[in-house]
Amino acid sequence: MSIAADLRSWSREVLEVASAHLNGLPPCPYAKRAWAEDRVSVIESHSIFADALRVCRTFYGFDKDLVVVASYSIPDIEEFQPFVDELNAVFPSTHCMQFHPSYDAADAGLEFLTDTDWESGVVEPYCMVFIQDLKAVVSASDNLERLGYYAGYPPDEYETLVVARRRRLSDEPHQHGATD
Repeated sequence: MSIAADLRSWSREVLEVASAHLNGLPPCPYAKRAWAEDRVSVIESHSIFADALRVCRTFYGFDKDLVVVASYSIPDIEEFQPFVDELNAVFPSTHCMQFHPSYDAADAGLEFLTDTDWESGVVEPYCMVFIQDLKAVVSASDNLERLGYYAGYPPDEYETLVVARRRRLSDEPHQHGATD
């Protein structure tokens, strides 16, 4: 099974299913539609650093809501996290988020992603960088927040996933050199 097929299976069986942890909403209320409308691209990579950088540079040419760069060549997490942070700093209009098998949803306290019967169809572990438009992600988060979606999130994950993105978006004009 390819990584793309594995991600599609995970989305269908985990992300698109209503969760009691999230006020009855699915873990990703936007996933089903994005897949159905072909708004997701998965790139299997031999060099996650080079390919994630390339995708960030050309993200808007993909005409997708989400581009996932995934690789079986897994870097050390101490290198991976700072790399993704740097992508967010260098490309202020996109939002990059990582998945590394050394720090998964259970480690983050996101039980709604692990309290399922889903099993990966891929034997080898892989890492991923999720790349999206920052304004679209913040807007979607704001809509979900009004629905009580984040009530079940651990405070530190809420800070990392929602507040920090919102802060980046509000700082964006400054990153482009605009004045107050």
